[in-house]
Amino acid sequence: MGLEVRDVTVRFGGHTALDNISLRALNGQITGLIGPNGAGKTTMFNVITGLQAPHAGKVELDGRDISKLAPYKRARRGMARTFQRLELFGSLTVRENIHVAAAQFKRRHRTAERAAPTTEKLIERLNLGAIAEVRADSLPTGQGRMVELARSLACRPRVLLLDEPASGQDESETADFSRVLREVADEGVAVLLVEHDMDLVMSVCDELHVLDFGKKLAQGTCAQIQADPAVRAAYLGEVDDDLDPAVLADPDDALGVSR
Repeated sequence: MGLEVRDVTVRFGGHTALDNISLRALNGQITGLIGPNGAGKTTMFNVITGLQAPHAGKVELDGRDISKLAPYKRARRGMARTFQRLELFGSLTVRENIHVAAAQFKRRHRTAERAAPTTEKLIERLNLGAIAEVRADSLPTGQGRMVELARSLACRPRVLLLDEPASGQDESETADFSRVLREVADEGVAVLLVEHDMDLVMSVCDELHVLDFGKKLAQGTCAQIQADPAVRAAYLGEVDDDLDPAVLADPDDALGVSR
């Protein structure tokens, strides 16, 4: 199963940020949530994680309605999230950041596995060994994103929500990130990805949902979305019949797909 959002509406005063939006992120798949600036992507993440109460609609996790649960209770049920801004413990090292998350998971779920081996496995998996003893507040953004991912994985998520996780990464870091995301999905986790790097989105996502001004513009495979005239119009401002749909995969085009 996985994550299911049904008919969600969010209003801020007279502005409708999300207008009757439904989407799903299935176990074992990477689902992309994309759209131009102000489309409502981060608002949707806030609804899913319980930081924003919707005016209508509901959120389900593995078929159970979690719409009334507090954020920490959703986390305990297997929901993990990263944010646009780095949210690391700056005074702790990379190893300590990951160990804190692993220890919290062990305590809450009373597992037999110790936190230290879990931490070391994640450091190796995400190629963080060279910076394991470095304080988090001294890391460049790209490396910090990898630490955030490791910390999220230490919580053994069933649903992993990533808000612009490749921001600040270089080509090598993005390649490592893509590899780990694919591995995580193949292990049965539902991954929901908001990202402005269209090369990354088109290379890893199994399905895409496109928002524009709070409305669902399109849903489909990467190939279907690339060829959709409405999506091309939303991103580029007009539809050119001679435009190669592959232009959507070029992050240097007018695709500033941040929130």
